[in-house]
Amino acid sequence: MKVKDKKLKERVDVCSPECLTRPCYWPRPNPGSFQIGRGYRSYGDERDKEWLCGTRNAHGCPDKY
Repeated sequence: MKVKDKKLKERVDVCSPECLTRPCYWPRPNPGSFQIGRGYRSYGDERDKEWLCGTRNAHGCPDKY
């Protein structure tokens, strides 16, 4: 789900609206797709301009949430 972050003034892809107040919340621009040996590559479309929770993208949401 996408929620408006008032500090960033952007819509961020998170699990729930409460994520904005959690300590694991880490907003970042979408890094693209990861390719082994090449690193991150952009998608080349509108997904490059989206924001997401970096913790959720890299490790998934913590079990306590």
